[in-house]
Amino acid sequence: MLYQLLALEEVVLVINDPIGQPASQTFLTHLYYSGVTILSVGYGDLVPVGSARLFSLIVAGIGLLLPSAYFVKALGSSGGEEEGS
Repeated sequence: MLYQLLALEEVVLVINDPIGQPASQTFLTHLYYSGVTILSVGYGDLVPVGSARLFSLIVAGIGLLLPSAYFVKALGSSGGEEEGS
């Protein structure tokens, strides 16, 4: 939703080619870009521009930190149960 709101004011995604033409500024394009960014480092087919660059960095960081925090928590929980038994 954040990219959709930013797109009301400016172009936030461009196609990664020498021309750099704007990508389709639809909700589905922004949802695709968010999903690819949070689930991986991105495919590189779309490039954020303007203020979307900062938010893309934050989304990518969340995509890396949340699974890590989950596994650390899960490993910590399983280790504590074995010692307490």
